[in-house]
Amino acid sequence: MNTQSLESDVIKNAVRGSWLSVLDSLAPELERAILKPGRHIGCPVHGGKDGFKLFRDADISGGGICNTCGAKPDGFSLLMWLRGWRFPDALMAVANVLGLSTDEHHQSPVVAQRPVFTKPKFTADDDRIKEILRTVWQESKSVHHPDAEPVRLYLQSRGLDNMIPNWPSIRFHPRMQYRDEDGKLIGKYPAILALVERDSEAITIHRTFLTPDGCKAAVDSPKKMMPTPSNKIVMGSAIRLGAPGRVLCVTEGFETALAVIEATGMVTWPLISSTLMSGFIIPSGVEKLIIWSDLDLSFAGSFAAAKLTEHANAQGVEAVTCEPKGPIPANAKSIDWLDVLNQYGPNAFSVIRSCS
Repeated sequence: MNTQSLESDVIKNAVRGSWLSVLDSLAPELERAILKPGRHIGCPVHGGKDGFKLFRDADISGGGICNTCGAKPDGFSLLMWLRGWRFPDALMAVANVLGLSTDEHHQSPVVAQRPVFTKPKFTADDDRIKEILRTVWQESKSVHHPDAEPVRLYLQSRGLDNMIPNWPSIRFHPRMQYRDEDGKLIGKYPAILALVERDSEAITIHRTFLTPDGCKAAVDSPKKMMPTPSNKIVMGSAIRLGAPGRVLCVTEGFETALAVIEATGMVTWPLISSTLMSGFIIPSGVEKLIIWSDLDLSFAGSFAAAKLTEHANAQGVEAVTCEPKGPIPANAKSIDWLDVLNQYGPNAFSVIRSCS
């Protein structure tokens, strides 16, 4: 097959679910990150000890994040960043690894073929992960429980209403274990638990680690997802805050979703990250999707909103994107709608009328 005749969508669809193998061939310097997506390693561009990681769903998205350069939402942008390639170069290189191209005359990066990396799956590990997830959820309490004061203090410190609805997807854990990237137990902290679901199926749990007085815990990653069993797919999932109707709002972060809910009263689901936003599965019955995207220096939020809009339109769903107005402050990397709520109040969300 001639790559010149290949539609890019064919290659994109073919690589989905095989990105770890492809990155293992094209970017061997990512070997440690490939062995454990989500674990920090030294940045392949800037060096150091922990400046880069692949996303936990990297086999599907191919994406990762550099602490200096920001998020690379998919494998193509990651390879372009690492290799200085143009998009057609990255596309050709991926096609070569997948065996989709036999065009010897097309000028493309030289690809050294290496054994295909296969992500191991251990049933025993899956059983252990599922048991841990069940136990953590069973140990949790309502956010309205008297013991959940750290949650209320935290929300209040963020400028939010501290008495949020008692959604079944949001819980409080009084002593959640925090382990570092090597699995070492660092301590036990109060935590907000959020159930991550895909098509109404529980996938994993997102945690926000706190202190007893309602601050973010002083750990490397105060917001962190628990492991996901190998037979579960994170891409397409969401934290479901309420039942969707004809109109559904989505955001990246949990607290941003709370800001939208507080200002508009509309059902709003946080999608956790820009990578997961780009692959969100829109529930049946939704006719209009309002995307309250972040404005950030890396443009990851804008990119994700654009990708989600494409998916929505392909399904016949109207999509509207509302993005905060800049400029981004000099000491910040982004602006989200919680920032807008705190600075300008609920009236600033009347932008939805112009977005609509």
